Amino acid sequence: MIHALSLAVPIVVELTSRNITVALLLAVTAVFMVSELVRLKGRRVPFITHFTLRMSQPEEQKRFTIRPVYLAIGIVVALLIFPKSIAFASIAIVGVGDPVASFVGRKIGRLHVGRKTLEGFVGGLIASSLIASLLVSPIVAFIGSVAAMCLELLDIVDDNLTMPIGAGAVMLLLTSL
Repeated sequence: MIHALSLAVPIVVELTSRNITVALLLAVTAVFMVSELVRLKGRRVPFITHFTLRMSQPEEQKRFTIRPVYLAIGIVVALLIFPKSIAFASIAIVGVGDPVASFVGRKIGRLHVGRKTLEGFVGGLIASSLIASLLVSPIVAFIGSVAAMCLELLDIVDDNLTMPIGAGAVMLLLTSL
């Protein structure tokens, strides 16, 4: 659900501006972080705590839920350093590729690479390539998606942070050649 909400970011940019969107993302992230600190002290923040608990894994619920913060930072960095089309494509790649990879991996995944599956990788790659190709050329979208899904598969640093930045960097490099 959080990933799907990231797909609204390009719309907000187009309706307002990059700076306003970045400010909104940072403000929402700050509110989320405060709500997490309050939750860890045993109190609930209306709506936010309920939403966080429904969207997080059971093991995440015992500690500060950091993944949405990483996603927001990855999106903010993409918006700040990449041209609009590449920023939007990198946001679409993480917004679609990561949850599709997770869903496919859980449903039909058999071939594991660490905690991830090759089936999830392929599902995320196809979905993210298709959505990103609406924003950049299909070959740039595909190669950016490969980069992002490799980062998702390897899971070295949280993929919510690395996917949009890695995809954007690769797509920027390709379009600069």
